[in-house]
Amino acid sequence: MNEPKPRDPATLEIFLAFLHLGLTAFGGLAMVEPIRRRVVAKGWLSQGEFLDGVALCQVVPGATVVQLAAYVGYRLQGVLGSLAAAAGFILPAFGLMLLLSYLYFRFGDLPWVESLSRGLGAVVIALLLQALWRLGQAVRRHWIDPVIALLTLAAFWLRVNYLVVILGAGLVRLLLTRWLPHADPEPPRPVAASTPRWGKTLVQVAVVLAGLALAVAGLWRFSSQVGLMSLIFLKIGVISFGGGYVMIPILQWEMVDRLAWLTLRQFLDGILLGFVTPGPIIILATFVGYWVAGLPGAVTATISIFLPPILIIVFLTPYYQRLREARWMRPVIQGILAALVGMLILVLLQMGRATLQDLPAWAIMAGASLALIYFEINLIWVVVAAAGFSLWIY
Repeated sequence: MNEPKPRDPATLEIFLAFLHLGLTAFGGLAMVEPIRRRVVAKGWLSQGEFLDGVALCQVVPGATVVQLAAYVGYRLQGVLGSLAAAAGFILPAFGLMLLLSYLYFRFGDLPWVESLSRGLGAVVIALLLQALWRLGQAVRRHWIDPVIALLTLAAFWLRVNYLVVILGAGLVRLLLTRWLPHADPEPPRPVAASTPRWGKTLVQVAVVLAGLALAVAGLWRFSSQVGLMSLIFLKIGVISFGGGYVMIPILQWEMVDRLAWLTLRQFLDGILLGFVTPGPIIILATFVGYWVAGLPGAVTATISIFLPPILIIVFLTPYYQRLREARWMRPVIQGILAALVGMLILVLLQMGRATLQDLPAWAIMAGASLALIYFEINLIWVVVAAAGFSLWIY
């Protein structure tokens, strides 16, 4: 007898689930695995449906993990579910960054932040190892997938354009599937979502763009500085392929070099606070917005940088579900996932070199890895333990 399919969660349930995930969302791409475990374990999405979302979020601009939350929410409850998941995931990071920004600009440097970040940085390495282990299991069906992962690792190391590498991996996997035996991924899965008509979607896009234009105009009337900041963050949210780390140099050029709204030291401190704060590193936007215009600036900057990527996911997901049926699309997705493994290896090497600089950091990383991968201890307890140990040691 087939087991009944779990009911789709209510919008509030989606919000609360991602609010909890957002409280422990340290490590950027490392959060892919905790989200997968929560979503798949509850039966909200299948493993294949979740990995489809991971692949989609790799080829569109924006913070990848926030978009993954929006993708899950959309698959479950449409637009409201997408907004609920993204908002729940971002809210803890926004609240803590707002508090830290207030303390920083009111009282100056926060020496304890550097001490705390050293221990949490080691936990991030453990999270990346966990994500690499889990995702690696999805890309070893054929020997060509690990090869693609290593080739993309080399390309990322040589600073080849991110989008070129990701799309190139998908194309190479597609071509090789036609030539190599047993290289075709699993058969297509049935599509649950219906595909809207192009005309209807174009009208929706036009309405959203008009609404954004009116919102920016209203902000400009309220304050030209806030309006300009909103426009800049909207632009960065649209053009930044490669996630939050790609947005950082663009933000520096805009806010430090061109407009001089922050000093370089303030900007670097904001990045450090972003590492201490759970959630995507680009929550740095809250820090910048708070300095420019207080609470209204923080809210405006945060919404402006996250809204475009979320809307992109909302508009593309229905078409992506239809494309997934195509036989040629499956190896492309497999190649993109292999490229993500290559990216995770590079991030792991780079962050490991910068973070694991002494024996205590290695000890925290080893303990956190063992707790997360082998004993499967709740991430929030691992973070609390690592934070306390880090403050005590450093």
